Amino acid sequence: MEIAARIRRLVEVLKVAKDDVIGNTARILFNLNWKEGLSARNQAHKILDILAETGQIKKGKGFYATNDYDGGYLEHDRLVTQCITQLVLLKLPLTVYREVSFSIGLRSDVVGLLGKNGKAICFVLEVSNRETDAYMAQKVVGWRNFQGANEALGQLFNAPIPHFTLVVYGKTHPELMDFETFIKEVK
Repeated sequence: MEIAARIRRLVEVLKVAKDDVIGNTARILFNLNWKEGLSARNQAHKILDILAETGQIKKGKGFYATNDYDGGYLEHDRLVTQCITQLVLLKLPLTVYREVSFSIGLRSDVVGLLGKNGKAICFVLEVSNRETDAYMAQKVVGWRNFQGANEALGQLFNAPIPHFTLVVYGKTHPELMDFETFIKEVK
């Protein structure tokens, strides 16, 4: 697969990111002979501009995104992208969805399946930069009481999901696994 197609696919996974994030992630992920930092950013920038000019992705003010992205790449989106980037760099099979809504009114920042061949981990990630403790507790109660959670996640990933892990970034909660701990455990 040519590098432009790989970069486009990376944008699809991240949904939205700055050129430096895309360039440095692509450098590591695809073993590119790009130097870390500004060089990787500039190499990616050239490719991203072509992808945007041809309508394959869109260019925002300081970011690139999938064509269906409607945000402004503010703090919350940047943190979600940062988390997904860390997951991608694990170089494990990953299927990830941003901003997933479920029938009982739950909306999660990231829902993912990491791994393959029956050895995958399903996780629900909440990125908390301004959420209150009460709001996080409400999310936990919602997931714990969601009778059809495993089935809904199974439909999303088209695979049986016998259990899942609730993960949080940016805040601690006794019933949620810290994102950094999650990353260490799946390595």
